[in-house]
Amino acid sequence: MERAVWIILNENFSLTLDGEIKNDKVVDKKFSPGSDIWTNELPRLGFSDEQIQKDYDEFITDILTLFSEPRADEVFINAKIGEESEYLNSKNPLIIRKIEEYSVDEII
Repeated sequence: MERAVWIILNENFSLTLDGEIKNDKVVDKKFSPGSDIWTNELPRLGFSDEQIQKDYDEFITDILTLFSEPRADEVFINAKIGEESEYLNSKNPLIIRKIEEYSVDEII
C-alpha cells in the first residue's frame, strides 16, 4: 500500500497527516499534533488561554473545510516532496507540505 506524510500548518499550529493513497483518494488518515500521539480524527486539544483555544478551533475548522473541497485529495496526492501548497479560504492560510512517501505491505 502506498502512503504519504504531510504537515498542515498555519502561523500558529501544525498537524501531521499520515494517509494511504488509494484510488486517487487519501484514506485511512492518521493525525498527530506531536509527541507520537496519533488519532483517526482531528485532535481536539484544550487550551486554558481563550484566544489560543479560539485560534486552534479555527485551525481545525479550516482543515475540515479543506477536506470538504472536491479537489482536496488531488492537492495532497499531487504534491511533490518538500513542495508547499497554500489553502487561502481562511483568515490564516493553511500551508500543506508533503514530507514523505512510502510503501508498506500491512499496518499491524
